[in-house]
Formats: sequence, C-alpha cells, structure tokens
Amino acid sequence: MCFFALAVAIVICSWLLHLKSSDYGPLMGNQWFTAPVVLIISAKFSMLLGLIGCLGAWFEKKPLLFIYIITMVLIFAGLLVGVVFVIALNEQVAISARKDLLDNIRQYPYEENTFRKKMDPIQRRLHCCGIDEYRDWFNTDIWSGQTYVPDTCCIEEKLDCGKQITANVTNGLIYTEGCFNMIQIEINRNLMIVGILSFVLVFVEGFCIVAALGLLCYLRQRDSYI
Repeated sequence: MCFFALAVAIVICSWLLHLKSSDYGPLMGNQWFTAPVVLIISAKFSMLLGLIGCLGAWFEKKPLLFIYIITMVLIFAGLLVGVVFVIALNEQVAISARKDLLDNIRQYPYEENTFRKKMDPIQRRLHCCGIDEYRDWFNTDIWSGQTYVPDTCCIEEKLDCGKQITANVTNGLIYTEGCFNMIQIEINRNLMIVGILSFVLVFVEGFCIVAALGLLCYLRQRDSYI
C-alpha cells in the first residue's frame, strides 16, 4: 500500500513539473520526451505491476511473482537509462533550441504567429526579455529597425510600453535578462527534483524486487519438500 501511495505521489509531482514547463516546452524541443514524462511512465507501470506483485504474494502464485520480477527489472533499467539519457541530452537540446529561438524571433510581430503566442507568456512569467538579452529584439527585420521590445518585457505591462526605450537606455521600464538563461535555470531545478524522485523510486523498486525474489525462492523451496 505504501508503494502505491509513493508511486501516486511521484506521478503527481512529476506531472506538476511537466505542466510548469508546458509554456516553454515546445520551444525547447520535444515537450513529451522529458525527464518528468519518463518518470511518470515508469511510476504508472510500477503501480500496475505492484498490483500483480500483490496478487502473486497474496495467493502465492509463482508465475505472477516471476512476471512481476522480470518486468520490474526491465522498468528499473529503463528508468535509469531514460532519465540519464534525457539529462545527458539536455545541453545538446539547449544549444539547438537557442539557435532556433534566435532564428524565430524575427517572426514575432505577426499577430497570429505561433512563436509570439509562446514567447509572451514566458516573458511574463519568468520576468525576462529576449533570448540572451533584451537587445535580441533590436533586429533590422523587426519593427522596421526600431529599438522596440514586446510589451510583455515591461515590468508594468501596458500598451506600447516596449516602445519607450532606446538601444542602451531602458529607464528601468523593462526586464533586461534573457529568457533562455531563466528557462535553463528552471529546467536544471526540475531535473534535480526529478533526479531525487527517480532515486527514491529506484530504491523502492529495488527493495520490491529483492522481496519478491525472496518470496519466490521460499515458495519454490517449500514446494520442493511437498
């Protein structure tokens, strides 16, 4: 019962982390192949297999215990490989995502542009502006070469507030730190949380595997004397 409660808690925590990153997830690559998603899938499979393990232990069914042990070992290995793989790919994905973001920033002024719909909420929530810095918006393809920034860069957002600055003087009206660095900080924080949750799940799964192996060996030894 404790294992089910732990698995449910891990699923909820991982899902909250995934939802928190949903605004910038599409901009950073595949939003579904992430460490929280890998952990959610592993925890859900562990919950399902936990039921099989409980039935096998309660009714002393060796085939169920054997299926439970083999599948849990596979999930155990898959969780370790999946989380490590996602963490290892994080830097490579970040480099590629940064380049794509800088390329897409030219598309911002169009009202119905997808990039604009994704970038505005990020700048509001993370209190940032641009990709590396606010000057990223100072591009000749944007607003006919004017040194404007989106209104969502403003500390107090209001209509055309992003047009009240110059190239090197912000007058304290806008956020100056780039969003990419802020996103990376949040991703690294989430990865640390996922790492801790993964360690807990792996530890509990390992204990369950050892316990199931012990029970299976006991049942085989007992049946050999009958």
